[in-house]
Amino acid sequence: MFRQLKKNLVATLIAALALGQVAPAFADPADTLPDMGTSAGSTLSIGQEMQMGDFYVRQLRGSAPLINDPLLVQYINALGMRLVSHADSVKTPFHFFLINNDEINAFAFFGGNVVLHSALFRYADNESQLASVMAHEISHVTQRHLARTMEDQKRSAPLTWVGAL
Repeated sequence: MFRQLKKNLVATLIAALALGQVAPAFADPADTLPDMGTSAGSTLSIGQEMQMGDFYVRQLRGSAPLINDPLLVQYINALGMRLVSHADSVKTPFHFFLINNDEINAFAFFGGNVVLHSALFRYADNESQLASVMAHEISHVTQRHLARTMEDQKRSAPLTWVGAL
């Protein structure tokens, strides 16, 4: 009896989750677009993001091969701040770091911290290409994508547990 009840419950939950994924496809597209300007303040405050950013900067300094060449550091900070001056929703000061890494990559994390891999300098054909990568990372910070991700995970955690039954 309990086995059949559990099967029915699981089948009902799967159907409900499937419908929840399909139904938005029929909604008005304007209703399904993310609100890019709303911050994810219900999970993390700006102050908490700054504290987490400080923690991760300490971790980065202790584990990553940072490049401390004064000319390069000055250049990426000047370019980064020029880009930030044109960004909307800037709520934190920005800090730019360069690490010695052969992968063409960059990442941003809490508190306005942006990390560029040195390979970007070797393979970018011009400043505009480098600036486009930096602007992309700056937008992750100004749109608070990490805080939004944490908020989404917090909201979906109960569904994850139900799905595990």
